[in-house]
Amino acid sequence: MVRLGGGKKIAGLVLLMGIAYMLLPIYGFMAEDYPVLRGPWGWREVPTQAPYQQGVVAPGYEMAAVAAAELLQQHRAVLHAPALSAAVVIDGDLIWSAATGWSDLAEQRAATPQTLFRIGSTSKPITGTLLARFIDAGLLDLDTPISAYVTDLPNPQWAAITLRQLASHSSGLPDYETNRDWLGVYQSMALRRHHTDIREGLANFDGAPLRHDPGTWFEYSSYGTNLLAVVLQEVGGKPFQRLIQDWLRTPLGIETPLPDADIPARATFYQLDGSMARRWREVDLSNKLPGGGFMSRPEDLAVLGAAWLDDRFISAETRNEFWTPQRLADGTVNEQAYALTWRWSERSNMANHGGVSKGSKAWLAVYPAQRMVIALTMNTNVNEFSDFAAVQYALKEVFER
Repeated sequence: MVRLGGGKKIAGLVLLMGIAYMLLPIYGFMAEDYPVLRGPWGWREVPTQAPYQQGVVAPGYEMAAVAAAELLQQHRAVLHAPALSAAVVIDGDLIWSAATGWSDLAEQRAATPQTLFRIGSTSKPITGTLLARFIDAGLLDLDTPISAYVTDLPNPQWAAITLRQLASHSSGLPDYETNRDWLGVYQSMALRRHHTDIREGLANFDGAPLRHDPGTWFEYSSYGTNLLAVVLQEVGGKPFQRLIQDWLRTPLGIETPLPDADIPARATFYQLDGSMARRWREVDLSNKLPGGGFMSRPEDLAVLGAAWLDDRFISAETRNEFWTPQRLADGTVNEQAYALTWRWSERSNMANHGGVSKGSKAWLAVYPAQRMVIALTMNTNVNEFSDFAAVQYALKEVFER
C-alpha cells in the first residue's frame, strides 16, 4: 500500500531544498555587503609578513624598484590584503612589475607578477579599446543609433541609443541596483549561469524600461557596456572574445585579459574583515564579461594602457575623443566627468578606470604627460576604493625622472 503522507513529506522536502537553492546565492550576495550576515566559519588571519616576488626591472630603474618594493609591501600590510600586485610602463616599455603576498592563503602559495586577478569594471576600458580600434578602422560611428548595426534588438526602446551614450553611461539603461527586470536582477545576484555568448547577457535587463531618454542623464551602467559589446560583436563578425584576441592581445603581445575562469594561474579571492579573510563564494562572471568579467595581470593591463599613447594603435583624434568628459543633451558635463569607457581626471591629468569584483580590486591609470602607465590588482575588497588605489601616486613619484 502506498502511503500518501510520506509522498507529501518528500514533496515538501524537495520544495524546501529548491527554495534553499534559490535563496542561497541571495544570502551570499547580501553577506558581501553586510558583515552581520557573515558566518563564523572559514576565516583565517592574513599574516603581516608576506613573500615578495619581483618581475621586470628595467636597466637604470634599480633604485626606483627598491623603493617601489617597500611601498608595495607596506601597502599590502596596511590593507591586510592577501596579495597585491603592480606594474609600471614608461614610453611603451615595461619598467617594473612585482607582487607581494599570497595568491592562496590556505596553500601558502605566493603571488607572482604572473598571477591573474579579477579586474571588475577595469574591463570597461578593455572593451573601449576594441571600440576605439573599430572607430579608427571606419567600422563604427559613435553617434549612429545602434539599431543601424544590430537589427534584432530585444528591446525596441534601445533602437535610438548611440555608442557614445553607451560608452559614457548616458543611454538610459539601468545599473544593477536600478534594474527592474526581476529575473535579471536575480541572475545578476546569483551569478550561477554560464554564458557562452555575450548576447545572452542582454536577457538580464532587456525587460527593464529605460530610466530616462538617451543622452539626457548620467547613470553608470555595466549593462550598457554589455550592449556596446554586442554591437562590436555584430559588426566584427566574430565572437567578442575572439575580437579581443585578434584586435588587442595578439597585436600587443599580451596573454590577457581573459574571461574569468578557475585556472591554476588565477588568485583565490577573499572576503575581508579587519585582518581576517575567508574565500569568496563561487561565482560565474560570464554574464558581465565586457563590463566586469575579465581577469588579467598588472603587466598586461599596463601594456594595454600604454597602447593608448601609441598613435599607430589608436589615433590621436580617437584618443582625445575617448578622454574628453562627455556632455549631456543640455550641454552640461555629466556628474562624474566620465569620458568614453574611461574616466578623465583633470586634476591629475590622467585617464583611469577602477574595478571592483567578487573578492578583488583593480586600477589602471594612464599619465599622458609622463607617458607612464600604472596598474594595480589585489585579491580582496576594502570599503574605500581610494584606500586601495592610493599607492599609485607614490609609485608615480618613485618612477618619475
